[in-house]
Amino acid sequence: MKGSRRVVRLIASLAVLALVAVACGNGDTETGDTDSDAGADQAADVDTSGETISLTLGSGHPAGGAITYTNYLESWYVPELIRRVNEETPHTLEITEAYGGSIAPLAEVLGATASGLLDIGAIIYPFEPSTLFLHNLEMKIPFSSPDPNVALQAMRRVFDEVPYMADMLAEEHNQRVLSLWTTGSYHLVTTFEWDTIDDLAGQTITAAGPNLPWITQVGVNPVQGNLNEWYTGLQTGVIDGAVMFPEATAGFLLHEVAPFYTEVGFGASPQGAITINNDTWDALPAEVQEIILEVSAEYEATVADEVVREGEEAYVTMEEDGATIRSLSDEERAEWANLLPNLPNEGAQEANEMGLPGSEAFRIYIEAQEELGYEFPREWTIDD
Repeated sequence: MKGSRRVVRLIASLAVLALVAVACGNGDTETGDTDSDAGADQAADVDTSGETISLTLGSGHPAGGAITYTNYLESWYVPELIRRVNEETPHTLEITEAYGGSIAPLAEVLGATASGLLDIGAIIYPFEPSTLFLHNLEMKIPFSSPDPNVALQAMRRVFDEVPYMADMLAEEHNQRVLSLWTTGSYHLVTTFEWDTIDDLAGQTITAAGPNLPWITQVGVNPVQGNLNEWYTGLQTGVIDGAVMFPEATAGFLLHEVAPFYTEVGFGASPQGAITINNDTWDALPAEVQEIILEVSAEYEATVADEVVREGEEAYVTMEEDGATIRSLSDEERAEWANLLPNLPNEGAQEANEMGLPGSEAFRIYIEAQEELGYEFPREWTIDD
């Protein structure tokens, strides 16, 4: 992998060519392990004035539509990176944007970033359920906070206090975590009106997969599926409802064929990260690295607010199109939560058996939300 796929184009001088030669010598081709700090020092020692840096950034979801993290990458993150590098350093930054799976589809972004096919990738944990088992912990903690800011801050706590979360991506998948991101809260969109959990009995409800256990105890017929299939499935009656957050529900027009949107409050989902290939990172000048870190931190600090904004717009869109929006009562929500087995503890113990810090990570995610003022509808206990 080393530098063969790195899309950092260094031009114009022998000093720049020397940087390429040095950068291509970094890393272990067998394991993909790199020393990012050493790479940063090395880059800082090379005269790279006048350098043009070309990067490729990609995601599996399209931008400019239903998914906030890609919308915000396109509208703010990429322009801000380019502006700051071009204005604050002697370098010129060019970024090729590859959204919607044009280079790597949803389940391949992790691998594409590891290989250097993408320099910067927006990885999504649920599409790597085995490889990123512990990163998917929020999918195993239903009825978490519906507030995207609370959820994202809680996941940041996990990353900060459990080194495994970032280290395994660096050591096993050749990429450095730049930023975390989140979606809005998962709720339930249906073709039928309902008031209580009992009304769901016998209905065919779909979810993406990792969150399918959220609905298995309320008498529904649970079916795994994905957003690309759901409009047609709801329209034809193959499915009667889907578990989805508001911005994607409106973005994929699910409310047109399933006009009942109920705020169940399964929880906002910090289900992904923005990462950069280690070899790309090592080849970058130190001042460019610093800007990338600063802009990425600002992206993480503001993306949840952007999710809230797009979620509010989604509600307006659905209501204007005639959808009925309501909230499940606290009593019904608590009843639903109490029907479920202790899914968080099951996930934590499964991770422990894999040799991962499962109990620690699950406990931190739950406790961080509580410390931020969120009250779960039931107590999730995590065994050691």
